[in-house]
Amino acid sequence: MEETQPSEFQFEVEQVFLAEDQRTAISGLVELGTIVPGQAIDIHGLHAKRHGRIEAIMMSGGEVTQVTPGYVCTLMLADLTPGHIGPGMLATHAGGERRKDLRERIHREYSPAAV
Repeated sequence: MEETQPSEFQFEVEQVFLAEDQRTAISGLVELGTIVPGQAIDIHGLHAKRHGRIEAIMMSGGEVTQVTPGYVCTLMLADLTPGHIGPGMLATHAGGERRKDLRERIHREYSPAAV
């Protein structure tokens, strides 16, 4: 099996549920980047960050090998339970930043220097 390089991504969690096969599933919108099965992820809450892995990606009832920005999909997760995740949380690639941290970094990097 060919190994895929992980990419940066952001995924906003809209729903969390336990799938029929007892895996934790989150559905939502891919906002940035490409998501692939096997990729390590971080789930960002208000005060904590959880780590997991994408086992599978589902769209329209079928499994897919990747998802790009603008698509709604369901991620089947390893290493996390539904109690660890809630609607409104942000999933990112491993080592990714929460929205607030990302906005602050972009503002610092792209703001004109004070004279």
